[in-house]
Amino acid sequence: MSDYYLQHLGYIFTFLALTIKDVLWLRIILAIAQILLGIYQFFVGRMDIVIWNGIFTIVNIYHIIKIIHSRKPIYIPNEIQDIYNNIFNNFTDREFMNFWNLGEYATSSNTILIKEGEKQKSLYLILNGRVTVKRNNKILNTLKRGKFIAEMSLITNEPANADIYSNHNMKYIVWKQDELKHFEKTNKDLWIKLHNILSKDLIEKIKTTK
Repeated sequence: MSDYYLQHLGYIFTFLALTIKDVLWLRIILAIAQILLGIYQFFVGRMDIVIWNGIFTIVNIYHIIKIIHSRKPIYIPNEIQDIYNNIFNNFTDREFMNFWNLGEYATSSNTILIKEGEKQKSLYLILNGRVTVKRNNKILNTLKRGKFIAEMSLITNEPANADIYSNHNMKYIVWKQDELKHFEKTNKDLWIKLHNILSKDLIEKIKTTK
């Protein structure tokens, strides 16, 4: 009779799993249910069912380990902590670091970074120094740390509408547009988050443009 208690207990845990929204706990409860049902089937001599429950348990344990690993906090270097807090705060720390590591650091000093009318292939974010935004030799804006460059080209796919000049010892990080647009197909949620960040940055710059 006690064998049947194991069977019913396994079904109870299976039912409980269906009521849980958190994926981690759902997997844990399902793994417990399958272990209990596997033990019951072992006592009644159904080794074929034991094997299947063992397979299901292994699959759930694999996903449990994977979920726990994905939820571990990711270290964000101190030099970009303010960038994360002030700009990318709608990203998880893991999303942010994965995104950040797609970029490459670069420097520029007293040169033209972007020419008006040219199609842009990259997205820039200023880390140190400043850039000057000009059109027809008229200064429209000055941008500093935490401001994007060429975000309008990424959003609208249009060429640059102004010249961008770097000031002395300007440091930035740059991402290729093709890699970022790939998110639109492979990671829609991340693409929407990035789009919202760039739209906010663009609106702020429009407000401060002369």
